[in-house]
Amino acid sequence: MESGLIAVIIFGIVLLILIPFIYYGLRMAGYNKAAMIVSLAIFFIVMIPMVKYSYRSQMYSNDDLKTDLHRAGIGFKGNLKIVSTDISGIKNMKQETVLIMDSVDVNTIINRIETDSRFKISPEMLSLKEELGSNAKHKTNRNYRFKDNFILETYGMSDDYTIRYSELKFRKGNDTVFFKKEEVY
Repeated sequence: MESGLIAVIIFGIVLLILIPFIYYGLRMAGYNKAAMIVSLAIFFIVMIPMVKYSYRSQMYSNDDLKTDLHRAGIGFKGNLKIVSTDISGIKNMKQETVLIMDSVDVNTIINRIETDSRFKISPEMLSLKEELGSNAKHKTNRNYRFKDNFILETYGMSDDYTIRYSELKFRKGNDTVFFKKEEVY
């Protein structure tokens, strides 16, 4: 978890602890309606973002996953099932999802990766994100194999301000797919 996010959470918790004191302080000063309005405003201003960011892993749906996979350049026909999702960060959002895809779709994607003219076998894990850095003006794709994993990477700017990186790992004969996505705003 990012240190900035931890600081925001701690600040939010401190504010939530101080709300009763703010309420009773204003009420004792004779501002009954103001005490209620200020306390509720602080409560909702702090709580809504905290709840939103703490539950976004559970709110990630199959439709969101299909959109992300289509952005990464993956076409599929079968159904998807999300096994687990972990999302963290606000400005630098990182997501790791394990999903189950139809084995026919997995084999089709692996065959497409192998027949691509840019396909290569690598002795080590590669990363477009590290190689290109902040020079990601256009969407760049790379397909390669590392050991048993067939990896498809996509890196580029989705708009003028957002850099998007995605990585999909497939294995022959295995319907479990590992999907990693990072967005830097």
